Amino acid sequence: MGAFNEKRSVNLRVWHWLSAIAVFGLMLTYILRKTVLNYKTNAEIIQVKLSEIGVLVADDKAKEIAKIFRDNMWQWHYYLGFFFIGLLAFRLYAFATKKDKFPSCKAKEAPSREFAAVKYAHAFFYVAALYMAFSGLAMYYREALGISKESLSLVKELHELAFWFFAVFIVAHIAGVVKAEVSSDKGLISEMFNGGDEK
Repeated sequence: MGAFNEKRSVNLRVWHWLSAIAVFGLMLTYILRKTVLNYKTNAEIIQVKLSEIGVLVADDKAKEIAKIFRDNMWQWHYYLGFFFIGLLAFRLYAFATKKDKFPSCKAKEAPSREFAAVKYAHAFFYVAALYMAFSGLAMYYREALGISKESLSLVKELHELAFWFFAVFIVAHIAGVVKAEVSSDKGLISEMFNGGDEK
């Protein structure tokens, strides 16, 4: 049995797959916001298409119209964000009550450097996720907290930059799991569905 094979509780497995759905959803909504639903690009399209039928729309009005489509989609980013915060709180509770060890603690007991590196990467995942949660909440409740948009500009930039950490983490995570499955840890993927066996 490989270093990564272990018994996984129902709670952990459900948390893992729900978190995967939430993170993928958050990333997808961010990608949509920056690409096909980018309000600046769509405002220009609206102006061009309406001008073809003789209707002229001012820049600010075109942007308002474009933001309607973006904002309807963006509500899902908020729903998924709150869902992920709940999942994160549940996981941190498990660490706080010692029902599970924080990944960096597991890394110190690691049987190999590869195992330790994986656990430290998971520890950084939680740190990044916490930042995403608190920064997301700060931006969502900005007006209620009386915080100006300008004062949160750096927070927003780092929040968006963290997208790339999660993108790299997901690719590395999937690649690592597949590598382990076909080499030293056969059955690793099925363990995240059926729980696996005790070591």
